[in-house]
Amino acid sequence: MFIVMRMDNAPPHQFSQIIFGVIAGFAFFFCNLAGVRLTADTLSEEKRNGTLGLLFLTNLRGLDVVLGKMSACSLQAVFGLMAVAPVMMVPLLMGGVDPAEVGRMVGVLFAALFMSLSVGMACSAQFKSSKTAIVMTFLIILILNFGIPVISIVLDEYNHINSSESQFLACFSSGAMFPLAFSGNFSGNSPFFYQSLATALSVGLVSLGFSVWRTPRAWQDREAKPSAIAKLRPAEAISRRTKLLNDNPAYWLGARWRWQPLLVWAALFAGFMLWLWGLLENGRWWLDEEVHLTTLWCTFACFKCWIVSAVCDRFREDRQQSSLELLLATPLNFSDFSFGQARRLLWQFGLPLGLVLATVPFMMFDSDGDTWPYYFVGLAILVADIWAMHFVGMQLSLTSRKPSFSASGVALRILFLPWIIFLGVIFLTVVIGELLNPRAPDWFNEAFSLGLWFFVCLANNLFWGLRAMNDLKANFRQMAARAAGA
Repeated sequence: MFIVMRMDNAPPHQFSQIIFGVIAGFAFFFCNLAGVRLTADTLSEEKRNGTLGLLFLTNLRGLDVVLGKMSACSLQAVFGLMAVAPVMMVPLLMGGVDPAEVGRMVGVLFAALFMSLSVGMACSAQFKSSKTAIVMTFLIILILNFGIPVISIVLDEYNHINSSESQFLACFSSGAMFPLAFSGNFSGNSPFFYQSLATALSVGLVSLGFSVWRTPRAWQDREAKPSAIAKLRPAEAISRRTKLLNDNPAYWLGARWRWQPLLVWAALFAGFMLWLWGLLENGRWWLDEEVHLTTLWCTFACFKCWIVSAVCDRFREDRQQSSLELLLATPLNFSDFSFGQARRLLWQFGLPLGLVLATVPFMMFDSDGDTWPYYFVGLAILVADIWAMHFVGMQLSLTSRKPSFSASGVALRILFLPWIIFLGVIFLTVVIGELLNPRAPDWFNEAFSLGLWFFVCLANNLFWGLRAMNDLKANFRQMAARAAGA
């Protein structure tokens, strides 16, 4: 209520600056994600279907294929950005925003869009798996926007470079051009703005050139050669794999890649080294309840995001490789696939997640007793989220129109929707309470927020999880047959 009153008393030019910043921020965010959404699975899909080589039987060249694919996939994003550009003129008419500021921001948005689409095309030309191409595109965009500024801050913190050199290094990031495009940051930093803008355009051109060079050379699969380890595989390992196949073929299919648990261990070790660096920097003061809760929340969030992708792998890969019909020809039913996926998740994440859970009692006893409810709620929601993601992931990987983005649907329903509901309920409760009775006692506290959060998350998981589980039990073969015939 206090914020609303302050906004009512604010002059119009402050309104225009806030509106312009919000519109530009959302547009910049979606421009950076355009490559992940639109172009990261274009050429890789053609390679999986075996149709990319057919294009080169014509007189088309790599440049024609790449530009044609990129143009067809990016029309939606370009038209959307062209629709946003006139909206950004409204704050200009209200005052407080310069015409040059609007022009710079439009240029920044188109540069970010071009860079994101080009990086997506490069990853799609390099990788065949949709999951790998999408994840690599996202990581590259993330590093280009935030990686170099973080490195410059760390180097400046340890006095390896001075402040001017740190600012110069940070502006090699494509994300630096966005804050520098505003008039308040542009006047004295115009060389850094053009440096960041040139970086984004250069990355886009290099990625596009790599796509043109790589596409004609990547349309044909190379001959698979048995590795030395496969030739020398002992009889015990073969016997163990045979026993897994006899026990549960679905688990046998998911546990073929031995490096997947190693990646989880490597990520956990990297997180532990980052936490250890904070301990060495801050000493004993680092070990308090706020750091414990933050560490646990970040670790659980990383595990949940990874599990979101893992629960969709089985049917997503089968649909992309047109091999779902082979699974339907077997007598396997829904319980076999469900039990096999549960074993596969336990095989991949069980030991690392168990190690993290083993540290929770030590964190609790090193914290204040008032924070113990946060630990219990966090553990309960972790179990409920994994249970719901298990069934919702299987359902969406069969029913999504685009299997590549089935994991995003799971994340939206299980991880993001509770936050939206929780914040909406809090906002409506506080605003309506202030409007009805401003002098009412303050009943809104941490206990109420924690209880509301637990109720929202649990109800959301039960709704989506039970809905998906019942649907799969009743119509699993019909859903799989429909997905196989799509």
